Amino acid sequence: MATPDETTWDIEPHTAIKHKILQYYLSAWFPILNRYHPRVVYIDGFSGPGIYNGGEPGSPIIALKTASEHFRKIDGEAVFLFVEDRPDRVEQLQREVSKLTLPKNYHVHIESGQFEETVANLLNDLEQKGGSLAPTFAFVDPFGFSGLPFELLARLLRHERSEAFITFMVDSINRFVTAPNDDIHQHIRSLFGTDEVFGIVSGSEDRVQKLTHLYQRQLRTVGQYVRSFEMRDRNDKTIYYLQFVTKHSLGHLKMKEAMWRVDSEGDFSFSDATDPSQQVLFRAEHDKRLFDILSESFSGQTLEYSAMWQFVKDQTAFIERHLKQSLHYGETKSQLLVKDVKIDGKKRRKNTFPDGTIVTFPP
Repeated sequence: MATPDETTWDIEPHTAIKHKILQYYLSAWFPILNRYHPRVVYIDGFSGPGIYNGGEPGSPIIALKTASEHFRKIDGEAVFLFVEDRPDRVEQLQREVSKLTLPKNYHVHIESGQFEETVANLLNDLEQKGGSLAPTFAFVDPFGFSGLPFELLARLLRHERSEAFITFMVDSINRFVTAPNDDIHQHIRSLFGTDEVFGIVSGSEDRVQKLTHLYQRQLRTVGQYVRSFEMRDRNDKTIYYLQFVTKHSLGHLKMKEAMWRVDSEGDFSFSDATDPSQQVLFRAEHDKRLFDILSESFSGQTLEYSAMWQFVKDQTAFIERHLKQSLHYGETKSQLLVKDVKIDGKKRRKNTFPDGTIVTFPP
């Protein structure tokens, strides 16, 4: 994906899909966080001009509209930080934001500069004052792999309610990781936060996968929940990976729900690439795939529905409807023993799996 030279450019179909994921996630994130916190912060690290040649909104405008047009109004303070290094795009973004009518409790800051320097200065100032960052969502969507040091992400994510959604341009990294260029190596080392990246075998057929899994492993050092989604085009070619990292189970679930919602739209599909042993192509038979994962994880065990849902929610790419479908699949195939009476002593209606359902997986 080439870096455009113009102030604005034509939107790529995969970018439009990525923006839908962002919109769906923010439509859940803003009201959930605002319910419990007086301030929320949205950071767009490579914001662009806010508009495309066809009039489509860029990610900053999507974020502002998603927050301001949601049926649950944000009562507290909403802070939006947009960072863009090209002055012409900064000016265009300022014009696009000025067209919006925003609530008085929204504070928009458009910074002309580098993401790395801008956010580092913000964190330096905050830490010097002994403060902590309000709940923050960072959308980090660079064209390449420079200007996104892992140490900066780690500082951001050390704050309790911070999370990040990152475009991980692994194809570009794969092309340049063996280049004899010290400047490129420094950018790659900074991105991963470790020299281990250069130990990945040159010419290996699965080098892209190894690079992706190394980045996931680094993200897990600063966030409990990491999801890595491979975006593919209609020809099944990998475009890039979307990396999401958070400390909170609910955020993890809402991002998965956004991905599943978008997957059925357009000419793109997604594959969850977080766990090599649980590779999931979204457009596939999910009931059997998840049932196989459950059977392997809980072989010979008897457990209640909530325990299975906790596992699926936190440890897999699937959501609750897939769990119910997979249990139905196992029961109809006689590969699962489901008690007729729930844990509360009430009878279970056949082919349903409410809370309290007791299930035994054969050894």
